[in-house]
Amino acid sequence: MTPDLHAERALLAALLRDPRQIRKMRQLTGVDDFEFGDPGHALLMRAIIKASQDETFDLSDIDGWNALRRTVENAAVAGGRSRAWVWEIAASATTPSRAVEYAVMVREGATRRVIADHAKRIADMINQAPPEQVSAQIATARNVMIKLAELWRLDPEILTAEAAEADDTEALDTPQAPSLLQRGLAALRAPLPFLDGTARTEDRLLASLVADPGQIAEVRGWLDPGDFTAPGRAEIYAALVNLADHNRPIDAPIVLFEASRQVAISARQADRFMAHCAKAEPGQAIPLARTLVETDTAAYISVQIQEITAAVTTGTATPSRAIGVAMATLQRMDGSLARLDTARQVTASDSMAYVPPPPDPAAMSTPPTTKTSM
Repeated sequence: MTPDLHAERALLAALLRDPRQIRKMRQLTGVDDFEFGDPGHALLMRAIIKASQDETFDLSDIDGWNALRRTVENAAVAGGRSRAWVWEIAASATTPSRAVEYAVMVREGATRRVIADHAKRIADMINQAPPEQVSAQIATARNVMIKLAELWRLDPEILTAEAAEADDTEALDTPQAPSLLQRGLAALRAPLPFLDGTARTEDRLLASLVADPGQIAEVRGWLDPGDFTAPGRAEIYAALVNLADHNRPIDAPIVLFEASRQVAISARQADRFMAHCAKAEPGQAIPLARTLVETDTAAYISVQIQEITAAVTTGTATPSRAIGVAMATLQRMDGSLARLDTARQVTASDSMAYVPPPPDPAAMSTPPTTKTSM
């Protein structure tokens, strides 16, 4: 049994052994049955709350206690439990006078579960739902976090600011800029076929930008160097942007030389880049760049979900810390999804590129020959 469920059991035992604590606990904490993680515990808490609202039970004497207990036992039996099960819970090691403390522990456990549940919902949607649906789920999660903060009598704005400051405010402003170390670790964890496919996409994208530098202006607002994961590609993209900013000529050798100022580029990498530029596909940078941003956004949100999960499972996971981290992380996700939304906007290259429709099989079939009379 987890600590959260032990807290639920302790609270139920305290209330069953000293029903005088029920009304006091409810008045001070407002803990309700839906905050219990175990369905049986929730059933029992619901019965206790309902019975305590019956003013005919005089909880100042033992007869009132016994009457309330019998009512609770009957409700448990009606819900598929046994009287022995209720007695077993009532016999749990607990201190009845600490019911309020146990109730706070129950609420903290519920808070952690709610945060983790919403994080999981977002994680499940990352690769299966369009960005607007993910954004809607994030908005729902944010509203839930605000309600949790209010439940704990905390200011959600202060919690968010403190959590963001505790992390890295610069990273909050520019969430899509993983370090070389982070990209390297991601590469080590990824399977080789995935890396090969990613590298090909990135090489085709860079070659298309070299062949048609006018596309740089269309992608630079939403395509970041951090979106590139294959070695050397981020620096080549940064070199392209820098050359375009300074109105300098752009071709494969110039780009390679500029990129080498930032990172050592091997002869093999240079040869591969030159070969891709020789067979570049002008006008293809936009869809290729979108693919990178979509992949990076999904990976970034996955990392943020892990942060939320860690916030509710570590030793420092107080309610204020967990809620604050969740809200700050949801804010960072908003920025990432906003960038993806920008990437999906129609550009000049989209309107210029013409993709012919697939051939009509009927039109391609040979018409039957007809005989004409002489």
